[in-house]
Amino acid sequence: MLIGTDFDKIEFELFGLNLLEPNSFIGDFIIFVFSIYFGFKVLKFQRSNFVKNWNLFFFIFGIGFFFGGLGHLMYNYWGIPGKYIGWFAGMTSVYLIERAILPFLSNKKTVNILLQISTFKFILAILAEILVIYFIDLEKDYSVAMKVPIINSSIGLIYTLAILGYVFSKRITPGFKYFLYSVLVMLPTLIFQTQKINFTQWFDKNDISHVFLLIGVIFYYLGVKNVAKYEKELADNR
Repeated sequence: MLIGTDFDKIEFELFGLNLLEPNSFIGDFIIFVFSIYFGFKVLKFQRSNFVKNWNLFFFIFGIGFFFGGLGHLMYNYWGIPGKYIGWFAGMTSVYLIERAILPFLSNKKTVNILLQISTFKFILAILAEILVIYFIDLEKDYSVAMKVPIINSSIGLIYTLAILGYVFSKRITPGFKYFLYSVLVMLPTLIFQTQKINFTQWFDKNDISHVFLLIGVIFYYLGVKNVAKYEKELADNR
């Protein structure tokens, strides 16, 4: 077990290619499969604004992890640019969650203001990431570029899924509780990533994070399913 430092990256050859981190690729690919599966499941739900945004979320989130996995696997060939899609997809995913959850606030004026803030935050995060990529030498330490998506995600998810998820579960429908659970179950990933807690070379901080993230994605789907059901029942009773 290593804390505060990382194991050497696992290297292997396949089809004449010198590849890296098969464990990270497998973890990312599993999350990709679950996300795309849930995306297609959500397509069958009644097409509300809430459902449409979550539908896009699952597909973009999944695609981000697919390319994130390839970024690990093909690092010797793609380098840092191979990670760009994953970083930007992550920030886009958070934006879609905010647009799905915020409209449930009762005060429409507040909703409009918060949606504008959400859009401003999204644009600011994208620009900040572009500046980091352009001006900082990420070859030395690309974790610097991950700080922008992490900060953006922390702000967006804690407010929309944790705080509003809890409030809405009490005021609107219990289905929102699953969004709160998703944040709680994914919080340990910050500890493992920032403190670099690695169990073994084949199950390092990234693999541990994938387990928590996968459980979080399952909670996402359960939340969407239950809230969409509530929306349908509400529409049917009108």
